[in-house]
Amino acid sequence: MSFMFRLLREDDAPIPAIVFEDTINSGFVPVWEALGVYDALYNSDGRRARDVSRTIAYGVDRLAEDASLARLFHATLSPEEAMRFLGSVQRACMLHGDARIETR
Repeated sequence: MSFMFRLLREDDAPIPAIVFEDTINSGFVPVWEALGVYDALYNSDGRRARDVSRTIAYGVDRLAEDASLARLFHATLSPEEAMRFLGSVQRACMLHGDARIETR
């Protein structure tokens, strides 16, 4: 099972434009909880990207600096994949601050 994070730009068009989309294995939940980004990812549906960007950036910093988090990764999951996903989400939230978040 995977988790999808999407940013939608709502202009005057009848259908919102997808300006960012990324997915990751849902097995990262314990890591997201430890980083303090779980709510910013999983409970942000309908919010604006700017509302979660600071929390996500903090999680990126923590993941990069806290070696003790390695114990949370199941053998099939990698810290590099977590960093890739969080970094992508953080950059997109900064770039598209007014975009609406959609998660699945």
